[in-house]
Amino acid sequence: MEFIRRRDLLKFAGGALLGMAAGGGDALLAVRRATRSGPADSGYDPNALGEPTDLDEYDFILPRVQVVELPFKGRGKGPDVWNVRPGGDANLLRELSRVVRCHVKPIQGAVDWQPQYAYDGQLNAAVTFDDPDLLRHYPFLFMTGENHFQLTSDQKGNLKDFLSAGGFILMDDCVVGSGGDFFYASCFQLLENLFGRGSVKAIPREHEVFHNVFDLGDIGLPYLQYSGGRGTHGQNHGARGLFLGDRLAVFLSSNDLHCGWCDSHGVEWGPEGYRKTIQMGINIILYSLTH
Repeated sequence: MEFIRRRDLLKFAGGALLGMAAGGGDALLAVRRATRSGPADSGYDPNALGEPTDLDEYDFILPRVQVVELPFKGRGKGPDVWNVRPGGDANLLRELSRVVRCHVKPIQGAVDWQPQYAYDGQLNAAVTFDDPDLLRHYPFLFMTGENHFQLTSDQKGNLKDFLSAGGFILMDDCVVGSGGDFFYASCFQLLENLFGRGSVKAIPREHEVFHNVFDLGDIGLPYLQYSGGRGTHGQNHGARGLFLGDRLAVFLSSNDLHCGWCDSHGVEWGPEGYRKTIQMGINIILYSLTH
């Protein structure tokens, strides 16, 4: 799989230095990553021809990965599947644009927790692991879900090629309450199947992904706690990742960062929960853009 050269994915935004006063870090250069849009509820058409149409319109686009989850039992509302809560994506993109002063692709009609599922075309983009020629336009991918999932052998091969060629994926388990870490477990098993047992490792707090924009070294991966002392949310396995050489290629979270992004008014986790999960998301994006 031929991946776009990294210098073709990144550009300096007028050479302007960005003051990261909120995180207390050094100034960083604005970067741009080419991405591609597509329908949100069914993924792109693997047989579609031509190149993406919005690569040059935005500085950053947040694509979601569509996976088919295994049957889910025990919850009348249904599982939180791959396109759940687009308001979280909208909030992260808005906060990213404020910190990095970049032009992000907006998500219309999504406010915090509503709607529960993205409607057709609402997300920035949607992809599957079926077509490597289309995947190469998306160097940064976001995966979320609540249940176990499986990939075909071809999809696994394309995923491995994508990561090996320089791609990055944030895999975040959408745990509901204190439910099981099913999506996390499937991600963990998938990566170890592709790259070998022991390839998924703990990400130490000294790693730059916790320090590059906002300094989160004191807490590492944020763990959501309900406001008013109503307990905790998600499964806290800490930050784990797949390293290819010195490069972190996958950030694997069991803590449901995405739920934190949905809570801009601090109703569930308080202002601190929202702030820390947004900061973690921005750190992850900026790390992926510069490595």
